[in-house]
Amino acid sequence: MAGPAESLHIQQLVELLAVVSSSADEATAVQNAVERSAQALEAEVAAAVVDGKVVASIGFPPGAVPQAEILAMTRRPRSTLYVPGLGGCPAVTASWGGSHPGHLVLARWGASFEVEEQNLVRGMARVLELTLTMLRTLVAEHAIRESLQERQRLLEHLSAIQRAISHREDLQHILDTITDGARDLLGDEIGLLWLREEPDSGRVRLAAAAGTRPVNPADRPVADLSAASTAGEALVAERVAVRHGHELQSRMLRLLGPRTVHASMAAPVHDSGVATGALVVASCDPHRRYGPADEQTLSAFAENVSLALTDANTLVRMRQAHHDPLTGLASRGLFLEQLSQQLAIRDGDGRALAVLFLDLDRFKDINDSLGHAAGDELLTLTAGRITAQLRAGDTASRFGGDEFAVMLARVDGPHDAAAVARRIVSALAEPMRVGERWLRVGVSVGVALSGTDGHDPTELVARADLAMYEAKNRGTGGYAIYCDAVAGD
Repeated sequence: MAGPAESLHIQQLVELLAVVSSSADEATAVQNAVERSAQALEAEVAAAVVDGKVVASIGFPPGAVPQAEILAMTRRPRSTLYVPGLGGCPAVTASWGGSHPGHLVLARWGASFEVEEQNLVRGMARVLELTLTMLRTLVAEHAIRESLQERQRLLEHLSAIQRAISHREDLQHILDTITDGARDLLGDEIGLLWLREEPDSGRVRLAAAAGTRPVNPADRPVADLSAASTAGEALVAERVAVRHGHELQSRMLRLLGPRTVHASMAAPVHDSGVATGALVVASCDPHRRYGPADEQTLSAFAENVSLALTDANTLVRMRQAHHDPLTGLASRGLFLEQLSQQLAIRDGDGRALAVLFLDLDRFKDINDSLGHAAGDELLTLTAGRITAQLRAGDTASRFGGDEFAVMLARVDGPHDAAAVARRIVSALAEPMRVGERWLRVGVSVGVALSGTDGHDPTELVARADLAMYEAKNRGTGGYAIYCDAVAGD
Protein backbone atom coordinates (compact mmCIF):
# COMPACT_ATOMS: atom_id res chain seq x y z
CA MET A 1 0.00 0.00 0.00
CA ALA A 2 1.35 3.45 -0.90
CA GLY A 3 2.34 5.71 1.94
CA PRO A 4 0.99 9.24 2.47
CA ALA A 5 3.93 10.90 0.69
CA GLU A 6 3.69 8.54 -2.29
CA SER A 7 -0.06 9.03 -2.53
CA LEU A 8 0.43 12.79 -2.48
CA HIS A 9 2.99 12.56 -5.28
CA ILE A 10 0.63 10.43 -7.37
CA GLN A 11 -2.13 12.96 -6.82
CA GLN A 12 0.22 15.78 -7.82
CA LEU A 13 1.16 13.94 -11.03
CA VAL A 14 -2.51 13.38 -11.84
CA GLU A 15 -3.25 17.06 -11.26
CA LEU A 16 -0.29 18.04 -13.44
CA LEU A 17 -1.50 15.72 -16.19
CA ALA A 18 -5.00 17.22 -16.00
CA VAL A 19 -3.66 20.76 -16.25
CA VAL A 20 -1.20 20.31 -19.10
CA SER A 21 -3.39 17.93 -21.15
CA SER A 22 -6.20 20.51 -21.14
CA SER A 23 -3.87 23.20 -22.48
CA ALA A 24 -4.76 24.64 -25.86
CA ASP A 25 -1.25 24.48 -27.28
CA GLU A 26 2.32 23.43 -26.57
CA ALA A 27 3.49 26.78 -25.20
CA THR A 28 0.58 26.96 -22.74
CA ALA A 29 1.16 23.35 -21.65
CA VAL A 30 4.83 24.02 -20.87
CA GLN A 31 4.03 27.19 -18.91
CA ASN A 32 1.30 25.39 -16.95
CA ALA A 33 3.69 22.53 -16.17
CA VAL A 34 6.32 24.96 -14.85
CA GLU A 35 3.82 26.74 -12.63
CA ARG A 36 2.20 23.55 -11.25
CA SER A 37 5.55 21.82 -10.58
CA ALA A 38 6.84 24.88 -8.68
CA GLN A 39 3.65 24.93 -6.63
CA ALA A 40 3.76 21.20 -5.86
CA LEU A 41 7.39 21.29 -4.69
CA GLU A 42 7.19 24.68 -3.01
CA ALA A 43 9.97 25.93 -5.30
CA GLU A 44 10.69 29.65 -5.57
CA VAL A 45 11.65 29.37 -9.24
CA ALA A 46 11.13 26.91 -12.08
CA ALA A 47 11.97 26.84 -15.79
CA ALA A 48 11.53 24.62 -18.85
CA VAL A 49 14.16 24.22 -21.54
CA VAL A 50 13.15 22.85 -24.97
CA ASP A 51 15.57 22.37 -27.86
CA GLY A 52 18.29 24.24 -25.95
CA LYS A 53 16.18 27.34 -25.17
CA VAL A 54 14.43 28.56 -22.03
CA VAL A 55 10.82 28.60 -23.20
CA ALA A 56 8.96 29.10 -19.89
CA SER A 57 9.81 30.22 -16.35
CA ILE A 58 8.27 31.43 -13.09
CA GLY A 59 9.58 33.22 -10.01
CA PHE A 60 12.44 35.12 -11.58
CA PRO A 61 12.44 38.95 -11.59
CA PRO A 62 11.27 40.39 -14.96
CA GLY A 63 14.13 40.42 -17.43
CA ALA A 64 16.44 38.64 -14.97
CA VAL A 65 16.04 34.96 -15.94
CA PRO A 66 19.57 33.48 -15.60
CA GLN A 67 19.39 31.66 -18.91
CA ALA A 68 23.08 30.78 -19.02
CA GLU A 69 22.89 29.22 -15.54
CA ILE A 70 19.75 27.27 -16.38
CA LEU A 71 21.16 25.98 -19.68
CA ALA A 72 24.38 25.00 -17.88
CA MET A 73 22.35 22.84 -15.49
CA THR A 74 20.77 20.98 -18.40
CA ARG A 75 24.19 20.17 -19.80
CA ARG A 76 25.74 19.17 -16.46
CA PRO A 77 23.22 18.88 -13.62
CA ARG A 78 24.24 20.53 -10.35
CA SER A 79 22.64 20.66 -6.93
CA THR A 80 22.67 24.48 -6.79
CA LEU A 81 21.23 27.20 -9.05
CA TYR A 82 22.03 30.88 -8.72
CA VAL A 83 18.80 32.83 -8.39
CA PRO A 84 18.89 36.66 -8.63
CA GLY A 85 18.03 38.11 -5.23
CA LEU A 86 18.41 34.77 -3.42
CA GLY A 87 21.85 33.58 -4.40
CA GLY A 88 22.64 29.88 -4.55
CA CYS A 89 19.57 27.72 -4.07
CA PRO A 90 19.18 23.92 -3.96
CA ALA A 91 18.08 22.77 -7.38
CA VAL A 92 16.86 19.69 -9.19
CA THR A 93 16.79 18.86 -12.93
CA ALA A 94 14.83 16.23 -14.84
CA SER A 95 15.00 15.63 -18.58
CA TRP A 96 12.77 14.11 -21.23
CA GLY A 97 13.49 12.85 -24.71
CA GLY A 98 11.47 12.56 -27.90
CA SER A 99 11.67 14.65 -31.08
CA HIS A 100 11.91 17.84 -29.01
CA PRO A 101 13.99 16.95 -25.90
CA GLY A 102 13.80 19.20 -22.88
CA HIS A 103 14.50 19.75 -19.20
CA LEU A 104 12.51 20.80 -16.15
CA VAL A 105 14.58 22.84 -13.66
CA LEU A 106 13.42 23.83 -10.15
CA ALA A 107 15.15 25.65 -7.28
CA ARG A 108 14.02 26.70 -3.81
CA TRP A 109 15.35 28.53 -0.85
CA GLY A 110 16.25 26.34 2.09
CA ALA A 111 16.03 22.56 2.15
CA SER A 112 17.46 20.39 -0.60
CA PHE A 113 15.21 18.13 -2.64
CA GLU A 114 14.67 14.72 -1.17
CA VAL A 115 15.00 11.56 -3.25
CA GLU A 116 11.20 11.20 -3.37
CA GLU A 117 10.90 14.81 -4.57
CA GLN A 118 13.52 14.24 -7.25
CA ASN A 119 11.55 11.21 -8.43
CA LEU A 120 8.41 13.38 -8.47
CA VAL A 121 10.18 15.95 -10.70
CA ARG A 122 11.22 13.12 -13.03
CA GLY A 123 7.62 11.96 -13.14
CA MET A 124 6.49 15.50 -13.92
CA ALA A 125 9.01 15.70 -16.77
CA ARG A 126 7.68 12.40 -18.11
CA VAL A 127 4.09 13.64 -17.88
CA LEU A 128 5.07 16.80 -19.74
CA GLU A 129 6.84 14.74 -22.44
CA LEU A 130 3.78 12.56 -23.00
CA THR A 131 1.48 15.59 -23.10
CA LEU A 132 3.68 17.47 -25.58
CA THR A 133 3.86 14.39 -27.79
CA MET A 134 0.07 14.15 -27.70
CA LEU A 135 -0.36 17.85 -28.53
CA ARG A 136 2.12 17.63 -31.40
CA THR A 137 0.34 14.56 -32.72
CA LEU A 138 -3.00 16.36 -32.58
CA VAL A 139 -1.53 19.39 -34.34
CA ALA A 140 -0.02 17.15 -37.03
CA GLU A 141 -3.30 15.30 -37.50
CA HIS A 142 -5.18 18.59 -37.72
CA ALA A 143 -2.70 19.86 -40.29
CA ILE A 144 -3.09 16.65 -42.27
CA ARG A 145 -6.88 16.93 -42.16
CA GLU A 146 -6.71 20.56 -43.24
CA SER A 147 -4.27 19.65 -45.99
CA LEU A 148 -6.54 16.85 -47.22
CA GLN A 149 -9.56 19.15 -47.09
CA GLU A 150 -7.67 21.83 -49.02
CA ARG A 151 -6.52 19.24 -51.53
CA GLN A 152 -10.09 18.00 -51.93
CA ARG A 153 -11.33 21.55 -52.48
CA LEU A 154 -8.55 22.13 -55.01
CA LEU A 155 -9.43 18.94 -56.88
CA GLU A 156 -13.13 19.88 -56.89
CA HIS A 157 -12.33 23.36 -58.24
CA LEU A 158 -10.01 22.04 -60.93
CA SER A 159 -12.39 19.23 -61.90
CA ALA A 160 -15.26 21.69 -62.37
CA ILE A 161 -13.02 23.98 -64.44
CA GLN A 162 -11.78 21.17 -66.65
CA ARG A 163 -15.35 19.97 -67.26
CA ALA A 164 -16.28 23.49 -68.34
CA ILE A 165 -13.28 23.57 -70.70
CA SER A 166 -14.06 20.14 -72.17
CA HIS A 167 -17.69 21.16 -72.70
CA ARG A 168 -16.47 24.32 -74.42
CA GLU A 169 -18.46 26.63 -72.16
CA ASP A 170 -18.18 30.40 -72.54
CA LEU A 171 -14.50 31.37 -72.23
CA GLN A 172 -15.19 34.47 -70.14
CA HIS A 173 -17.23 32.41 -67.69
CA ILE A 174 -14.36 29.92 -67.39
CA LEU A 175 -11.78 32.67 -66.78
CA ASP A 176 -14.02 34.30 -64.16
CA THR A 177 -14.50 30.94 -62.43
CA ILE A 178 -10.77 30.21 -62.33
CA THR A 179 -9.90 33.68 -61.02
CA ASP A 180 -12.50 33.53 -58.26
CA GLY A 181 -11.60 29.93 -57.42
CA ALA A 182 -7.91 30.76 -56.93
CA ARG A 183 -8.82 33.67 -54.67
CA ASP A 184 -11.25 31.56 -52.65
CA LEU A 185 -9.02 28.53 -52.18
CA LEU A 186 -6.00 30.59 -51.14
CA GLY A 187 -8.14 32.63 -48.76
CA ASP A 188 -7.21 36.00 -50.25
CA GLU A 189 -9.36 39.05 -50.88
CA ILE A 190 -8.46 39.73 -54.53
CA GLY A 191 -8.06 37.67 -57.70
CA LEU A 192 -6.98 39.13 -61.06
CA LEU A 193 -6.21 37.78 -64.51
CA TRP A 194 -4.11 39.93 -66.83
CA LEU A 195 -3.64 39.05 -70.54
CA ARG A 196 -1.49 40.73 -73.18
CA GLU A 197 -3.37 42.99 -75.58
CA GLU A 198 -1.23 41.68 -78.46
CA PRO A 199 1.26 38.78 -78.62
CA ASP A 200 4.36 40.99 -78.27
CA SER A 201 2.70 43.91 -76.53
CA GLY A 202 4.17 45.50 -73.42
CA ARG A 203 0.66 46.16 -72.16
CA VAL A 204 -1.84 43.87 -70.48
CA ARG A 205 -5.60 44.09 -70.10
CA LEU A 206 -7.61 42.91 -67.10
CA ALA A 207 -9.42 39.80 -68.35
CA ALA A 208 -11.12 38.77 -65.08
CA ALA A 209 -11.41 40.10 -61.54
CA ALA A 210 -12.78 38.87 -58.21
CA GLY A 211 -13.05 40.76 -54.92
CA THR A 212 -12.16 44.14 -56.43
CA ARG A 213 -13.98 47.39 -56.75
CA PRO A 214 -16.62 47.19 -59.53
CA VAL A 215 -15.06 46.84 -62.99
CA ASN A 216 -17.06 47.51 -66.16
CA PRO A 217 -16.58 44.45 -68.42
CA ALA A 218 -16.74 46.70 -71.48
CA ASP A 219 -14.01 48.99 -70.15
CA ARG A 220 -11.48 46.79 -68.39
CA PRO A 221 -8.27 48.54 -67.26
CA VAL A 222 -5.13 48.37 -69.37
CA ALA A 223 -1.67 48.66 -67.78
CA ASP A 224 1.99 48.53 -68.75
CA LEU A 225 3.76 45.36 -67.68
CA SER A 226 5.81 47.36 -65.17
CA ALA A 227 2.65 48.89 -63.70
CA ALA A 228 1.11 45.44 -63.31
CA SER A 229 3.84 44.69 -60.75
CA THR A 230 3.71 41.03 -59.71
CA ALA A 231 1.83 40.06 -62.88
CA GLY A 232 4.43 41.75 -65.08
CA GLU A 233 7.25 40.05 -63.21
CA ALA A 234 5.64 36.61 -63.54
CA LEU A 235 4.88 37.15 -67.23
CA VAL A 236 8.37 38.34 -68.16
CA ALA A 237 10.29 35.84 -66.01
CA GLU A 238 7.78 33.01 -66.66
CA ARG A 239 7.80 31.92 -63.02
CA VAL A 240 5.77 32.54 -59.88
CA ALA A 241 6.42 36.01 -58.46
CA VAL A 242 5.73 37.00 -54.83
CA ARG A 243 5.73 40.40 -53.14
CA HIS A 244 5.23 41.19 -49.46
CA GLY A 245 4.75 44.70 -48.10
CA HIS A 246 2.20 47.31 -49.11
CA GLU A 247 4.88 49.67 -50.42
CA LEU A 248 5.84 47.04 -53.02
CA GLN A 249 2.35 46.73 -54.47
CA SER A 250 1.50 48.24 -57.84
CA ARG A 251 -0.59 51.33 -58.33
CA MET A 252 -3.09 49.22 -60.27
CA LEU A 253 -3.56 46.88 -57.30
CA ARG A 254 -4.05 49.84 -55.01
CA LEU A 255 -6.71 51.20 -57.38
CA LEU A 256 -8.56 47.91 -57.70
CA GLY A 257 -8.23 46.68 -54.12
CA PRO A 258 -11.01 47.34 -51.63
CA ARG A 259 -8.35 47.98 -48.96
CA THR A 260 -4.58 48.32 -48.72
CA VAL A 261 -2.87 45.31 -50.29
CA HIS A 262 0.01 43.87 -48.25
CA ALA A 263 0.93 40.80 -50.29
CA SER A 264 0.51 39.56 -53.84
CA MET A 265 1.50 36.51 -55.87
CA ALA A 266 1.31 35.89 -59.62
CA ALA A 267 1.76 32.81 -61.82
CA PRO A 268 2.30 33.01 -65.60
CA VAL A 269 -0.33 31.71 -68.03
CA HIS A 270 0.32 30.54 -71.58
CA ASP A 271 -1.47 30.25 -74.89
CA SER A 272 -0.09 27.38 -76.99
CA GLY A 273 3.12 27.46 -74.95
CA VAL A 274 3.71 31.21 -75.25
CA ALA A 275 3.54 33.34 -72.09
CA THR A 276 0.54 35.59 -72.55
CA GLY A 277 -0.52 36.77 -69.09
CA ALA A 278 -0.56 36.15 -65.35
CA LEU A 279 -3.02 35.02 -62.69
CA VAL A 280 -2.74 37.11 -59.52
CA VAL A 281 -4.00 36.79 -55.95
CA ALA A 282 -3.56 39.54 -53.40
CA SER A 283 -4.16 39.85 -49.66
CA CYS A 284 -5.07 42.79 -47.44
CA ASP A 285 -3.77 40.94 -44.36
CA PRO A 286 -0.50 42.56 -43.08
CA HIS A 287 0.64 39.15 -41.79
CA ARG A 288 -0.02 37.19 -45.01
CA ARG A 289 2.99 35.23 -46.24
CA TYR A 290 2.91 33.01 -49.31
CA GLY A 291 4.70 29.66 -49.07
CA PRO A 292 5.61 26.87 -51.50
CA ALA A 293 2.19 25.20 -51.10
CA ASP A 294 0.45 28.49 -52.03
CA GLU A 295 2.67 28.83 -55.10
CA GLN A 296 1.80 25.30 -56.22
CA THR A 297 -1.93 25.95 -55.78
CA LEU A 298 -1.83 29.17 -57.80
CA SER A 299 0.25 27.47 -60.50
CA ALA A 300 -2.41 24.74 -60.78
CA PHE A 301 -5.10 27.36 -61.42
CA ALA A 302 -2.82 29.22 -63.87
CA GLU A 303 -2.30 26.00 -65.83
CA ASN A 304 -6.07 25.71 -66.22
CA VAL A 305 -6.19 29.27 -67.55
CA SER A 306 -3.53 28.21 -70.07
CA LEU A 307 -5.57 25.15 -71.02
CA ALA A 308 -8.74 27.23 -71.49
CA LEU A 309 -6.96 29.89 -73.57
CA THR A 310 -5.16 27.35 -75.74
CA ASP A 311 -8.33 25.35 -76.36
CA ALA A 312 -10.46 28.40 -77.18
CA ASN A 313 -7.87 30.08 -79.37
CA THR A 314 -7.07 26.82 -81.17
CA LEU A 315 -10.74 26.58 -82.12
CA VAL A 316 -10.65 30.19 -83.33
CA ARG A 317 -7.53 29.57 -85.38
CA MET A 318 -8.99 26.38 -86.82
CA ARG A 319 -12.18 28.19 -87.75
CA GLN A 320 -10.22 31.02 -89.30
CA ALA A 321 -8.22 28.51 -91.32
CA HIS A 322 -11.33 26.69 -92.56
CA HIS A 323 -13.87 29.47 -92.82
CA ASP A 324 -14.21 32.65 -94.79
CA PRO A 325 -13.38 35.52 -92.40
CA LEU A 326 -16.01 37.84 -93.91
CA THR A 327 -19.09 35.63 -94.17
CA GLY A 328 -18.21 32.79 -91.79
CA LEU A 329 -19.02 30.24 -94.46
CA ALA A 330 -16.78 27.26 -95.14
CA SER A 331 -13.62 28.00 -97.08
CA ARG A 332 -12.94 26.50 -100.50
CA GLY A 333 -10.57 23.94 -98.97
CA LEU A 334 -13.01 22.85 -96.26
CA PHE A 335 -15.84 22.62 -98.80
CA LEU A 336 -13.84 20.36 -101.14
CA GLU A 337 -12.71 18.23 -98.19
CA GLN A 338 -16.27 17.72 -96.97
CA LEU A 339 -17.46 17.11 -100.52
CA SER A 340 -14.81 14.42 -100.95
CA GLN A 341 -15.88 12.72 -97.71
CA GLN A 342 -19.55 12.75 -98.71
CA LEU A 343 -18.77 11.32 -102.15
CA ALA A 344 -16.80 8.49 -100.54
CA ILE A 345 -19.66 7.71 -98.15
CA ARG A 346 -22.17 7.55 -100.99
CA ASP A 347 -20.00 5.48 -103.29
CA GLY A 348 -22.14 2.56 -104.41
CA ASP A 349 -25.17 3.18 -102.17
CA GLY A 350 -27.35 4.62 -104.91
CA ARG A 351 -27.75 7.97 -103.20
CA ALA A 352 -26.86 11.28 -104.85
CA LEU A 353 -25.66 14.63 -103.69
CA ALA A 354 -25.66 17.90 -105.57
CA VAL A 355 -23.34 20.88 -105.87
CA LEU A 356 -24.74 24.34 -106.57
CA PHE A 357 -22.33 26.97 -107.88
CA LEU A 358 -23.52 30.59 -107.47
CA ASP A 359 -22.35 33.85 -108.98
CA LEU A 360 -23.92 37.24 -108.15
CA ASP A 361 -25.03 39.05 -111.29
CA ARG A 362 -24.59 42.72 -110.40
CA PHE A 363 -22.06 42.61 -107.59
CA LYS A 364 -19.16 44.21 -109.51
CA ASP A 365 -21.21 47.28 -110.41
CA ILE A 366 -22.34 47.74 -106.80
CA ASN A 367 -18.84 47.20 -105.41
CA ASP A 368 -17.28 49.66 -107.87
CA SER A 369 -19.90 52.38 -107.34
CA LEU A 370 -20.48 52.16 -103.57
CA GLY A 371 -17.10 50.91 -102.38
CA HIS A 372 -15.68 47.79 -100.77
CA ALA A 373 -17.40 48.34 -97.41
CA ALA A 374 -20.81 48.20 -99.09
CA GLY A 375 -19.66 45.21 -101.13
CA ASP A 376 -18.55 43.36 -98.00
CA GLU A 377 -21.87 44.05 -96.30
CA LEU A 378 -23.72 42.81 -99.38
CA LEU A 379 -21.69 39.58 -99.40
CA THR A 380 -22.43 39.02 -95.72
CA LEU A 381 -26.17 39.50 -96.28
CA THR A 382 -26.02 37.19 -99.29
CA ALA A 383 -24.36 34.45 -97.23
CA GLY A 384 -27.12 34.71 -94.64
CA ARG A 385 -29.87 34.41 -97.24
CA ILE A 386 -28.19 31.40 -98.88
CA THR A 387 -27.82 29.47 -95.62
CA ALA A 388 -31.41 30.29 -94.68
CA GLN A 389 -32.61 28.22 -97.68
CA LEU A 390 -30.56 25.11 -96.85
CA ARG A 391 -31.46 21.98 -94.94
CA ALA A 392 -29.73 20.30 -92.05
CA GLY A 393 -26.59 18.60 -93.32
CA ASP A 394 -26.13 20.95 -96.30
CA THR A 395 -22.98 23.10 -96.52
CA ALA A 396 -22.47 26.59 -97.93
CA SER A 397 -19.09 27.98 -98.91
CA ARG A 398 -17.65 31.19 -100.27
CA PHE A 399 -15.22 30.32 -103.02
CA GLY A 400 -13.93 33.86 -103.41
CA GLY A 401 -15.10 37.22 -104.69
CA ASP A 402 -18.84 36.96 -105.33
CA GLU A 403 -18.82 33.21 -105.97
CA PHE A 404 -20.45 30.73 -103.60
CA ALA A 405 -20.89 26.97 -103.60
CA VAL A 406 -23.45 24.78 -101.84
CA MET A 407 -23.34 21.04 -101.18
CA LEU A 408 -26.73 19.36 -100.82
CA ALA A 409 -25.85 16.27 -98.81
CA ARG A 410 -28.81 14.18 -99.97
CA VAL A 411 -31.10 14.67 -102.98
CA ASP A 412 -33.66 12.44 -104.59
CA GLY A 413 -32.86 13.69 -108.07
CA PRO A 414 -32.55 16.84 -110.23
CA HIS A 415 -35.97 18.13 -109.20
CA ASP A 416 -34.94 18.06 -105.51
CA ALA A 417 -31.76 20.07 -106.18
CA ALA A 418 -33.67 22.43 -108.49
CA ALA A 419 -36.11 23.23 -105.68
CA VAL A 420 -33.28 24.48 -103.47
CA ALA A 421 -31.80 26.45 -106.38
CA ARG A 422 -35.15 28.15 -107.00
CA ARG A 423 -35.42 29.10 -103.30
CA ILE A 424 -31.97 30.67 -103.38
CA VAL A 425 -32.71 32.57 -106.60
CA SER A 426 -35.95 33.86 -105.12
CA ALA A 427 -34.33 34.89 -101.81
CA LEU A 428 -31.52 36.82 -103.51
CA ALA A 429 -33.95 38.55 -105.86
CA GLU A 430 -35.40 40.44 -102.89
CA PRO A 431 -33.81 43.87 -102.13
CA MET A 432 -31.17 44.03 -99.35
CA ARG A 433 -30.57 47.06 -97.14
CA VAL A 434 -26.92 48.12 -97.32
CA GLY A 435 -26.25 51.24 -95.31
CA GLU A 436 -28.97 53.71 -96.25
CA ARG A 437 -29.72 52.02 -99.59
CA TRP A 438 -31.87 49.17 -100.72
CA LEU A 439 -29.98 47.12 -103.30
CA ARG A 440 -31.20 44.36 -105.56
CA VAL A 441 -28.73 41.75 -106.80
CA GLY A 442 -29.57 38.67 -108.84
CA VAL A 443 -27.79 35.33 -108.86
CA SER A 444 -27.04 32.66 -111.45
CA VAL A 445 -26.93 29.09 -110.14
CA GLY A 446 -25.41 26.01 -111.70
CA VAL A 447 -26.39 22.55 -110.46
CA ALA A 448 -24.43 19.29 -110.83
CA LEU A 449 -25.40 15.93 -109.36
CA SER A 450 -23.05 13.13 -108.40
CA GLY A 451 -23.35 9.97 -110.45
CA THR A 452 -21.95 6.46 -110.49
CA ASP A 453 -18.88 7.29 -112.59
CA GLY A 454 -16.70 8.29 -109.60
CA HIS A 455 -16.66 12.05 -109.93
CA ASP A 456 -13.96 13.65 -107.87
CA PRO A 457 -14.84 16.85 -105.94
CA THR A 458 -13.12 19.29 -108.27
CA GLU A 459 -14.80 17.75 -111.32
CA LEU A 460 -18.23 17.98 -109.73
CA VAL A 461 -17.64 21.64 -108.86
CA ALA A 462 -16.37 22.29 -112.39
CA ARG A 463 -19.59 20.83 -113.83
CA ALA A 464 -21.68 23.05 -111.54
CA ASP A 465 -19.57 26.00 -112.68
CA LEU A 466 -20.29 25.19 -116.33
CA ALA A 467 -24.00 24.97 -115.57
CA MET A 468 -23.82 28.37 -113.79
CA TYR A 469 -22.44 29.99 -116.96
CA GLU A 470 -25.28 28.40 -118.94
CA ALA A 471 -27.77 29.98 -116.49
CA LYS A 472 -26.04 33.35 -116.80
CA ASN A 473 -26.21 33.15 -120.60
CA ARG A 474 -29.95 32.59 -120.34
CA GLY A 475 -30.40 35.78 -118.31
CA THR A 476 -30.03 36.98 -114.73
CA GLY A 477 -31.76 35.33 -111.85
CA GLY A 478 -32.00 31.74 -112.98
CA TYR A 479 -30.47 28.30 -112.64
CA ALA A 480 -29.35 25.49 -114.93
CA ILE A 481 -28.60 21.82 -114.32
CA TYR A 482 -25.43 20.33 -115.75
CA CYS A 483 -27.19 18.01 -118.18
CA ASP A 484 -28.97 21.06 -119.61
CA ALA A 485 -25.63 22.77 -120.06
CA VAL A 486 -24.24 19.83 -121.91
CA ALA A 487 -27.32 19.63 -124.11
CA GLY A 488 -26.94 23.28 -124.98
CA ASP A 489 -23.29 22.98 -126.03
